[in-house]
Amino acid sequence: MKRAALSCLLIVSAAISCTATCFPVPARSDTGGTPLSPAAIDHMVRLEWQKKGIVPAPADDDAAYLRRVYLDIAGVIPPAAAVSDFISDHSRDKRAQAVAALLDSPTYADSWTNYWDHVLMGGSVRAQTVDRSAFRSWLHSQFDHNIPWDKVVYNLISASGVNSAGGTLAMAMGAAPSPSAAAAQGGQPEINGATNWLLKYQGKPEDLSGNASRIFLGVQIQCAQCHDHKTEKWKQADFRSFTANFINTRAKPVDAKANTKGMVRVLDIEDVARPFQPRGKKAGSIADYASAEPCALDGTSFSDAGNRRRSLAAWMTAPENPWFAEAIVNRIWAHFLGRGFVEPIDDFRPSNPANMPELLHSLADDFRASGFNIKHLIALITSTQVYQLSASAQAKPGVGNIYWAKYRLKPLSPDQMLDSLVQATGIKPALEQNVGSNLDQIRYQLQRQFQFLFDVDEEFEQKDFEGTIPQALMMLNGGLVNTSVRPIPGTALSELESIAGGDDACVEALYLRTLSRKPTMAEAAMWKHYVNEARPVAATAPLAQVPQEITRAKKNGKKGAPNSGYNPLAKAAGKLRSVAATPRQQAYEDMMWALLNSSEFMFNH
Repeated sequence: MKRAALSCLLIVSAAISCTATCFPVPARSDTGGTPLSPAAIDHMVRLEWQKKGIVPAPADDDAAYLRRVYLDIAGVIPPAAAVSDFISDHSRDKRAQAVAALLDSPTYADSWTNYWDHVLMGGSVRAQTVDRSAFRSWLHSQFDHNIPWDKVVYNLISASGVNSAGGTLAMAMGAAPSPSAAAAQGGQPEINGATNWLLKYQGKPEDLSGNASRIFLGVQIQCAQCHDHKTEKWKQADFRSFTANFINTRAKPVDAKANTKGMVRVLDIEDVARPFQPRGKKAGSIADYASAEPCALDGTSFSDAGNRRRSLAAWMTAPENPWFAEAIVNRIWAHFLGRGFVEPIDDFRPSNPANMPELLHSLADDFRASGFNIKHLIALITSTQVYQLSASAQAKPGVGNIYWAKYRLKPLSPDQMLDSLVQATGIKPALEQNVGSNLDQIRYQLQRQFQFLFDVDEEFEQKDFEGTIPQALMMLNGGLVNTSVRPIPGTALSELESIAGGDDACVEALYLRTLSRKPTMAEAAMWKHYVNEARPVAATAPLAQVPQEITRAKKNGKKGAPNSGYNPLAKAAGKLRSVAATPRQQAYEDMMWALLNSSEFMFNH
């Protein structure tokens, strides 16, 4: 198929185209105990637009809104049937109903597990002591049961107990379901997957404290790790005092005699009465923290605390903490609106003031009043008119669109891209039927491939899209796309023949599956003409021969990362047999390939 010649057809997407407190407690808005409403948020933002002379974009349409909330809440594009039903539904509260349904769906916990796994663990953790699968299982349970955010963070900071039930390193890295689910059976110790986040920083308490402060409080104290900065209020003494809360934590092997070659090490995390002193070169650096008075950022001392980490966790998550609620509100707002009140989202400081601080304070107050309920916060944000604006160029949002006067285009994350490709093409049932237990391994390999090509920094979120040639090749020629757009029984393309309504219905079906909307009249006419052009059947390689010659690439001088030619589906291809191709079927393959490679598919808008 002449897919290289289809670039002209990609016009379908062109239109989208330990001291005193250094940070004072901010003044709070008086809500009088009344929950904050979407209308109140919109009113505050509109007043700011008027002051700045900003002209907002028009509201988005139903199809764009549904795709947006699916990606932002569930991490995947909506099914075609859901789009059709939503467009035809005339209920006034259908948007709120859609959000409520997504928050109650299994995909909510799946999506936010992916999000926080990336924030907390980064792209890849290969330490033999870290059971990432057990950690993800713990994360998933928190969101599946809607555990209040203060409890989640408290349990993470103060985590103790056994990290894993053991198993191979491949299983621990998430290639297969975690063995920890059965850990409480047969006399095995109960597993606390949260301990694996602490083990990521084993022997590096300074990294643990810096990231705990940055992620959960939005305060980057790590800048003072080596020396004082004249322009910043956080000093080296503050950093050492905060880090001192973590130095009594140690990891003890559950079975010191166990053979751990190629296996995840089973460790018991506990706090001891005296600072844990490592041997070798790191002993000197730990001594700096061991001699410091353990304190919170406001100077609260934990010297007499029975357990420093638990005391610190209680201080961090307390309702009166000036940073905790605002840090997560700012992060969640940025996730949905594309930009936070404070940017970067984890850099709260006097020299980096928030935009619209009163709105940030009001949202934080409401979040506290809700019992730190993440679902409540998400429902509130997605119900605002600000969130429901289009990405239209008609807006005059001002420099940087810092007041959210139009929706900020966002590239799909690697997890969103992978799940949306699987959703759009319908390849998952075919894999489950033909591959069975190997599906988890295939998914793991695909995730590694996507993360290698799309991730830039393992620790910090990247806001702006930076497309690269490898990313383009991954989409244009990658094994997942080229395999999934074949008419394998059970997939989207294999079902076209059974759709009543001819080419009009087929074109609309593929648009609903991929772009989550109906085609315009011009798009429908263009594709109908294309699929009915006279053409010979193009020779295609068997699925097992989908390009995979180059399976490894070097990245930053390291070997072992999959590149754009890698096809994790190749081993399964022998069981995934496509039906005999006709010119019309091949034309629809080309059409779907073009839609999946369009900027409209790759971005949330």
